[in-house]
Order: sequence, then structure tokens, then C-alpha cells
Amino acid sequence: MKKVFSLLILMLSFTVLFAQEKRIAGRVTDENSEAIPGVTVIVKGTTMGTITDFDGNFKIAVPSGNNLLVFSFVGFESQEVDVSNTNSVNLQLKQLTIGLDEVVAVGYGTQKKVNLTGSVETVDGEKLARQPVAMASQALVGLVPGLTAVQSSGQPGKDKATLRIRGIGSIGASNDPLILIDGIEGDINGVDANDISNISVLKDAASASIYGSRASNGVILITTKRAKEGAMTVNYKNYLGWQKPTQQPEFLGALDFMRLSGYTEEDVNTYAANNLSNPDVYPDTDWVKEVFTENGFQQYHSLNVNGGTGKLGFMGSISYTDQSANILSYNFKRYNGRFNTDIKVSDKFDVNFDLNFQKAINNEPTVGLDMIIQQTYRVPPIYSAVHSDGTWGDAWTGSNPIAYVTDGGYNRGFMDNFQGKIKANYSPIPGLKISMIYAPEIYNGYRKIFIRTFNTIVDWDAKTTRQMPDRNQFRQSNSRSFTDNFNALISYSKSFEDHQLSVLGGYEFIKYQYETFAASRTDFILQDYQVLNAGSKENDANSGSATHSSLVSYFARANYSYKDKILFEANIRSDASSRFDEENRVGTFPSFSAGWRLSEEDFIKDLNVFSNLKLRASWGQLGNQQIGSDFPYASSIALGGSNYIFNGAVTTGASQNVLANQKIKWETTETSNFGIDAGLFKQRLSLSAEYYVRETKDILLQLPIPLVIGLNPSTQNAGNVENKGFDLSLNWQDRIGEFRYGIGMNISNVRNEVTNLAGVGPIISGNNIIQVGSPINLIYGYESISIFQDQASIDAAPSQFGTLNVGNIQYKDQLTIDSDGDGVADQADGVINPDDRVTLGNPFPTLTYGFDINAEYKGFDLNVSLQGVGKRDVLLGGDLVWPLFNAGKIQDWQASDFWTPENTDSKFPKIAPTSFGSNDIQTSSTWIFNASYLRVRNITLGYTLPKSITNKLSIQNIRLYYSGQNLFCFDKLPEGIDPLTPNGAQGAIYPITKNFIVGIDVKF
Repeated sequence: MKKVFSLLILMLSFTVLFAQEKRIAGRVTDENSEAIPGVTVIVKGTTMGTITDFDGNFKIAVPSGNNLLVFSFVGFESQEVDVSNTNSVNLQLKQLTIGLDEVVAVGYGTQKKVNLTGSVETVDGEKLARQPVAMASQALVGLVPGLTAVQSSGQPGKDKATLRIRGIGSIGASNDPLILIDGIEGDINGVDANDISNISVLKDAASASIYGSRASNGVILITTKRAKEGAMTVNYKNYLGWQKPTQQPEFLGALDFMRLSGYTEEDVNTYAANNLSNPDVYPDTDWVKEVFTENGFQQYHSLNVNGGTGKLGFMGSISYTDQSANILSYNFKRYNGRFNTDIKVSDKFDVNFDLNFQKAINNEPTVGLDMIIQQTYRVPPIYSAVHSDGTWGDAWTGSNPIAYVTDGGYNRGFMDNFQGKIKANYSPIPGLKISMIYAPEIYNGYRKIFIRTFNTIVDWDAKTTRQMPDRNQFRQSNSRSFTDNFNALISYSKSFEDHQLSVLGGYEFIKYQYETFAASRTDFILQDYQVLNAGSKENDANSGSATHSSLVSYFARANYSYKDKILFEANIRSDASSRFDEENRVGTFPSFSAGWRLSEEDFIKDLNVFSNLKLRASWGQLGNQQIGSDFPYASSIALGGSNYIFNGAVTTGASQNVLANQKIKWETTETSNFGIDAGLFKQRLSLSAEYYVRETKDILLQLPIPLVIGLNPSTQNAGNVENKGFDLSLNWQDRIGEFRYGIGMNISNVRNEVTNLAGVGPIISGNNIIQVGSPINLIYGYESISIFQDQASIDAAPSQFGTLNVGNIQYKDQLTIDSDGDGVADQADGVINPDDRVTLGNPFPTLTYGFDINAEYKGFDLNVSLQGVGKRDVLLGGDLVWPLFNAGKIQDWQASDFWTPENTDSKFPKIAPTSFGSNDIQTSSTWIFNASYLRVRNITLGYTLPKSITNKLSIQNIRLYYSGQNLFCFDKLPEGIDPLTPNGAQGAIYPITKNFIVGIDVKF
């Protein structure tokens, strides 16, 4: 009886369960009634779903009480269908006009992209997140026309990209763009790329002038992800991988090195005979291989929670990044957290409450790259790195880079950054919105440096030792800052008949306070006890400083459109900065822009060609207050740096160290921009082209003054710089059945010119020159005209540097004497000296381009990004390109490309010991290289598991992927040198790295 009763209960349960489900079937087609395979069909508010088959058909079980199905597919508008009264759905999806309805972030708000009149480029956050980079700035390389992103180091924690928008506009002040994260200034490299929803790059004054004095170098707006309405979802992402240098110099082994560096054949034979039997005395050390011993393991983990109702939405994420290097003692770790909460109190009032934090730990050796990498490239193979008994070789006078990274101590930096933001929005009547934001930020930086001593073996047989360095030392420092940021906004929008008008007004206040403290001691008897009290008091030291600044601003914007085809925008901002004297403290920055959407005109519509066609033009002014000092207008008095003896005791002194200039005012950047946007074939093909003129006036400079004054020069408004150029982008997005693909291209060119230096100049600093009529910081040196082939040529040439020999470089004796007094030099002076230096090249990448290819098919996705530079020169020296420099070694390519009696047409001089002051290593055109390149920036291949599998696991989505970064590069530099090597580098660089990773993306 019990069995029968149980069976009845079971049958009843199945009956009830069956009654709670409704079976829905149907077919999905496009506007031409063609089947769409791969459409995602989800029961709204659940993780239950399926996809349409090749014929567009689908079947799905819908639980009781869930009556809405959501149909979505890339390139089509998502659609909801109520199935409460039907068991069959035959749906026709409408194709999107890609990009026209896209809403992008602009200054203090958003706009439809189609209505923009300024120059704004957008990057979707998903495109950034697919690149496995620790620094989000790296992900922008090659993506945005007009934005130059250059990564010049592969060192963990310091591998960020330098960002420049449309060239260099300033000489003495910062050229960094303003970075705003959800409206508050921040560091793009402190944001987890997976938290970014989208990025807007404001390139012209019309789009950026509402940020006034902070926006002369352009603005990058980062919008982070917020809550999506619906059931709570959990997303876990990770990747694991490794990295290695893209290129590394290869050096001659011990025997070849000895043959080319002046050793006799007898010495070489003796060395060869003893190398294997007695390597401690006759080593053959590959220093690059010995130093770069690690696999560069890296890992990343991220957990994201997202969801909400109509009243409450929450997005929270935490992530961990661990990036090791290919050299011991280098490592970077970062912990990120972001929590964005949206609360709808009523139909008129809502609140956003955001919290985010970042904790980073950066490890590196106590000595810099000049000791680690440069010595790796310098120390010859005939010196021992590690002896057979494990003791350290002396290398070159104790400069053993392997010993330093292993036993030389540590340089460890800790950074904690916390930012909160509360935003209240009130809409008392339709179209009117009032917002207030308060966003405090706390930064705390802490650094510990312990310089540990170790011993090297100077003579293996005698066992004599050398202590490196002379003494140990422990240093601690702390820096912290607090930033207050408050702004209030009021906006109103109104439509009447064919007219639309919106206005915005606002107030902003920013206050910044910073202080730092440091202390140190030496002579630690017990080197494992690394606290200040364990060191000697005899050499203790401490220091500290503090500063502050503030900015008060008022701003306004007005937008008007007529029939969505005639567009106009005006902005104005007034800034008052504490960095200027009261008379020049306030700056006003206006802008105007207009657009004409020709595609809305009947005579264009009748062509049935364009889905979008818009002409636009803009003009505006911006300012720059980032001048490197908080009080440049005031006389600076240094305390404690000018102490003196009075009555046998040390008395604290004070001294003025810089001239004051109360008349300095804002740098002002004026930009004119002309653009055209076009879309064809329902926006599958889109084009954007722009030409701009950007002039920076009243540039803040420290012009040279006579040394007898005894003070540093004051800052003056003394220069103008002009940038002209164009940006062009082309994109194609389409699908063929289940195959979806896209191809994008962008190219930018900028020409920079100094137009005024207030009658002072040229300004020469090292190997760079700034002069009127030329780009900023051109490479400056001697023009090489040939290599001396015989003694007769040397005797007939002007005198040069040092003792000349056959095979040395011959420099051009420039025309430097005005013999007839007409003001034009027409005669050489018969000697090579600094007057013979000329401009040799431009290290700034003036022509940049990028390509992006993506495709999806039956769960597979592929993305390929290429990036390149068409015009850039780089000056290299030291251990990178000079053989036998300062008792250094010889690279493989140098052995074949340098001058010999049999290779007389070589560009490079003969191999001979050199040092600073030698003839051949002067800054000259011989050492200027073409740094143009094409790089395969990223290849990512992914696979998303079918819904038939993930549904059984109660998982919404699983994607597996493999990605490679900086995989290949095509360039014209010597073998082993990456084209991103910084201009003027001599070996103290951390090589650019290529990354290989595998990862998983799971959504529950």
C-alpha cells in the first residue's frame, strides 16, 4: 500500500511539474524572411535559454509565471515577446543601423553619437578586456586615430603606455591627457580593464573645453560598468600565462669576442684549451641567458556580481593581478575592488553610491636598470657570473648584475588608493535634472629599500674578495594625499515641434593636499633585521615636505538641433587656479561647434546610398595648469639646505632658489577641427575623417638666464607650438549566415612646429633641440658623411675628436661662417665642433596606424589587432649599439655590419674600444635608426560552449580562449632591438615583452 501511495505522489508531482512548464516553439527570420541561426533565446529573469538552429528554429520550456522571452543577436535589435497566450512564436528581427543609436560619454553627460559635433572617438570595454594586459593604457595601442599610445618598457608595474592626443602641445608643462573615471580624475592604469564599460576620447576643444584648464592635451573619459536590471549574475574570469622579451641582443661568445677585441691568437688558443677544464678562470658566460632566467609567469582572476530590480541595482567586482618578470626580484601585484550601487528612491529621485579601491605592490632590485640590464649588455663573456662553488664572480669591477638581483636587497613599493563617490539626482519636472557629486580620494604610498652587501671573488686562485656595495643601507618613505572633489550640475532638455534644446550648468571644486616623509640608516650588522633601529645612528637621515593646490570652476553648455539635421553646441568654462597669482588666476575657455546631417535631407535620402552623412566643424580654447609646481609665481625659499656655522654650532639657514614671476598666466590651446562622418549599406560601412589645427600659445617655459644670478630661472609665458594633422577611420561590420565579421582601420598623421620662443633659442638640452620652425625636441648632433678609408682622407679632413684612424667616422664641416656679411653662413671653419651640429631626426611617432579584424562562427571567435608607426627616428647609443664601449662586448650583428678592410661600404665604423669622448660615439646620423614598424599587437582565439551544454550545468555562458600579445614585429632596426626602445637609450631599459596566456570566462 505504501508503494502504491508513493507512486501516486510521484505521478502527481510529475503532473504538477509538467503543468508548471509551457513548451514554446518557433522560428526567427530577418527582414527579408531569411532564417537567422544562432539567435539567443532567454526566459527573461532566468538563466534558461537556447539558440536557433541553422534554419532559425528553436524550442524552449518556459516555467509557469515567466511569460517573457528575450531574443538577441549581434547586428539586430533585441526583442521581448509575451508568450502567456501562445505556444508558437514566429519572429522577425530588425537589423540595427550600427552605431547610429549609440550613446557615448561626453563632458558631464552623454549624447547620441549621431548628434555629436565635436571630435569624439569611442572604444567598447569588451574590446579592451580581450587583451591580457595589467595596464589598461596598453589596451588602447592602435585603437583610436589621433591617440598615440607608446609602451616603452616591459617591466612589471611600469609597463604602461604613454598617451598623447594629437601630438605634443607644450614644452615646459605636462602633455598628458586628462583621465576621468566616472567623472572623477584618476589613473587609467589603476582601473581593471574588465570593469570598463566604454572609453570616450575627446580630441578637439569643442568636446573638451567644458573641462577648461585641465583639458589642453585632450580628455579620456572612462565609464565603468553598472548594474543591469534582471536576475543577479556572477561572472568569473581568469588567465594564466607567461611572458618573454620580444627581442634580445645576441653577443659573441668568449673566443670570437677575444679575436675581435685585440687578443692575440695565442691568447685565444690558450683560452679555448682551458675553457672546458677550468671554467672558473676561463669562463664563456652568456650574461643575457644568465640574467633572464625566469619564465615571467602571470595570472589574473576577476569575480563580478551584477543585477538588480527597478529600485536597486548593484555591480561589484574584485580582481587580482600577479605579474612576474623574466629577471629575479621583479614582480608586480595588484588588488582591485569596485562596487557601484544605484538606488531609485522615487520616480524623481535616485542615488548612486560607488566605492573603489586599489592596492599594488611593486618589487624590483635596489639598483636601477643601468646596473641590471645595461651591465648585462656590457660585461664581456670572459668574466664569470657564478663560480663552480656558488660564489659570485667579480664581473667588471664588481658590477655583477646576477648577484645584484639575487643578493643585492630589494626596492619594494606599496600603494593603497581609495575613492568613494556619492551622486544624488533629482528631477522635479520632466526634462529638468539636478545632480550633486562628492568624491573624496585617499592615497597612501609606502616604500622600503634595503641595499644588501655581498662579496664577489676578484681572483679565483688567490680567493681575494670585493664587497659590493661599500656599505648596506635601509630607507623608508611614506607619501600620502587627500583630494576633495565636489560638483553640482543642473540640466534641462525641451523639444518643441522641429526644435530640440538642452542646456547644462555646473560648479566644481577640487582641493588637493600632499605630504611625504623619509628616513634612512646605514651599517646594519645583521642584514636580516631590516628596521631603522638596527642601523647605525651615525649616518641617519630624514626629510619631509608638503604641498597643496585647489581649483574652482563654473561651466555651461547648450545644445540645439533642428529636425535632427542642423546641430549646434556651445561650451564655456571659467577656472580659478591656486597655481597662479590673483591677477591671472581666472581663465575662461569657450568653444563652438556645428554639424549638418546631410543624410536627413531629401536630396541625399533619394540617393539611397547613405545611412549617415554628417559634416561638422568646431573651434575652441583650452588651458593647461600642469606646470610642475604648485607655486610657480612665488619666490621659493628653501629651509635647511643652506645651513651655516655660528659660534661653533650648526644653524638652520634659508635661501631663495628660484626667481619669482607673478605675471605668468595660463597656457592656452586653440583648436579648429573639420570632420565628416559617413555610413553606407545600413551602416555596415562607416567612415570618419578629420583635419585639425591645434595651436598652443603662451607656453610656460624656464628660459635660460645668466649663471651669475645664482638662481634657477622663473617660469615665463614665452612660446607657441602648432600641431596640424588628420585622423581617418574605416570600419566594416557584416554577417553571412552564422559567420559574423568586422574589419577596422585607422590612420593618423600630425605635424608639429614651434612657431615662437619669445626671441630666445634655440634651446639645446643634451641631444635634443627646440627651435622655431621645427618640431619639439628634434635629435641634434653631427652629420656623418663617410668612413675614413685611408690616411690621406684623414689628413685632408677637418680635425675631429681624439686620434683618428682608418675606419673611423668622418663628420661634415657645416657652413658656419658668414664671409660676406649677408647674414647667411657660406663657409666652413675647418674644424668639427659643437657649431657643426644639425637636426637629425624626429623621435615622436608622427604617422601611426592600426588594423582590427574580428570574426565569429558557431561559437568560435577570433580577433587580430595590428598596430604600426610609419614615421619615427630613434637615437641609440652605449651598450645597445657601440661595440667594446667602456670595456664592453660585441653583438652578433656588429661583427658583420661594421667596417673592415674587406667591408668598406658599411654604415658603421670599425670595431675598436671606445669611451665617452671618442670620435665614433658622438651623437651623429650614424646612430639614428628608422624606428617605423608593423606589429601584430594581439591575436585572441576563443570558443563559447553551446547552450545545450551550459544549460545542463545551470551556467549561462562559458568561453575558453588563448591570447598572444606583441607576437611579431616587422621593423628595420638592428637585430635584438625593439622599435619601441626609447629615444636616447644606451642599454638601461627593460625589454618589451610578448605574452602568451590561456583563460576562461564563466557567467552563472
